[in-house]
Amino acid sequence: MRPSKALGPVAVTALAAVLACAPFAQADTPDLDASLSGDGGKVIKLVAVPTQSAYLPLGVLGDSAPLGDEYVFADELFHDGTSVGSDGVVCTVFSTTPDLAQCEATLHLPKGDITLQGIAPLTEDFPSKFTFAITGGTGSYHNARGYLDGVNVSQTQTDLTLHLSK
Repeated sequence: MRPSKALGPVAVTALAAVLACAPFAQADTPDLDASLSGDGGKVIKLVAVPTQSAYLPLGVLGDSAPLGDEYVFADELFHDGTSVGSDGVVCTVFSTTPDLAQCEATLHLPKGDITLQGIAPLTEDFPSKFTFAITGGTGSYHNARGYLDGVNVSQTQTDLTLHLSK
């Protein structure tokens, strides 16, 4: 999940398009291993790999993204090297000093969705870190609360650690 000042085009294959849009059957995907955290909650580790992206400029391009510009993207989500779902993210630039965006995301996993919200830096420097609040969910995650720690390792990988509260 990487807002960036210079989002380049991402090659989209037919497989990536299917993965980003199709629901995942529980029988076809592994159960997500979740370890217990210190507070009795669960921790889930995922890796996000981009499948689609678009930059929607509000104004003239310059060194900084103008206020109101949006980054919209989707990732395929992996757990222990196996595809387990997808995400959809929309980030809106709200500050140019420093460059920051307000992001809303949904993780689509085999047993339900998890919704997220938070602020991410707009940077081309890696690694870059961000933390989002878990704001809710569906299915097995219908009472989801907690937070997500993210690390943009590169333009092609983001490490995600979900901390689900008990």
